[in-house]
Amino acid sequence: MAAATLDPEKTLSWERRHRTRAAIAALLGTLGLLVYFISGEVLRADGPRISGLDAIVRGAQPGRVAELESLRVAEFQYLQDNQLLVLGIGIGGLVGFIGMAWVAGFLGVAVRGRAAEFKRFLVYVPIIGGVVLGLGTLIVQGSVVVLTNEFMDGTRTVEEATRPQNSFQQFGQIMFSIGSLLLAVGLVIISLNAMRVGLLTKLFGYLGIVAGAMFVIYPLPVVQVFWVAGLGVLFLGRWPGGDPPAWRTGKAEPWPTAAELAQARAERLGHAAPQPAPAQAPKAPSAGRSKRKKRS
Repeated sequence: MAAATLDPEKTLSWERRHRTRAAIAALLGTLGLLVYFISGEVLRADGPRISGLDAIVRGAQPGRVAELESLRVAEFQYLQDNQLLVLGIGIGGLVGFIGMAWVAGFLGVAVRGRAAEFKRFLVYVPIIGGVVLGLGTLIVQGSVVVLTNEFMDGTRTVEEATRPQNSFQQFGQIMFSIGSLLLAVGLVIISLNAMRVGLLTKLFGYLGIVAGAMFVIYPLPVVQVFWVAGLGVLFLGRWPGGDPPAWRTGKAEPWPTAAELAQARAERLGHAAPQPAPAQAPKAPSAGRSKRKKRS
């Protein structure tokens, strides 16, 4: 993505050429995230469970435990029967996280076109993070399919079920961790600055910050999906009440503070605080009254 300049006309021209693409990326990202999160929940909810008592009984049996049939055979069989669902998680994550990265990158360029202090490299942080996270997700899910098929075609022993992960899966998990961190940092920084220059409402600015933080604290798919989908609506020009002013002027339009809003509301309703009346000087006593007092 090319960097926008501080020239409002050039900024708006660049955004008009790319808003539709960013909106499509946001909507595809929303669909991908829905597939990723829903498929993961379905796979976990319907999977077989291993009883701890069964594991204890198995350990008490004579002979080498490693050579016995693994209690995880049913789990691996379930994964093999649902390989499309496993791959769907990987594909959904790839599309969803790259779509989120595109949205954040476009928003970052828009921020940079309105704030000279916003550094160019910050635009690329969520882009790199989203791509790495998406690829890592696909690699991990693909390796699950490969390892499942290898186990089911092998001896199915405890030793086979507990063997270390292959290098391909380990590489995918490293990519997943690094990508999550970069995307989280990028979303927080860009959402905060987009809110400051008036590109995002305060609600969506804070939602973006929460969506980013949840990548490293605790997954919160509802917020992440809602944030990406909402930006897709914004980029399409379908935002309720119209685009925020910063999208129309090409310049930073900071949101008014609470005190400024209160003052504007008071002026609009004609309830501005009345000015105190000037104090009146005390009246001097009349000369006639003074003379009467003297005669008395």
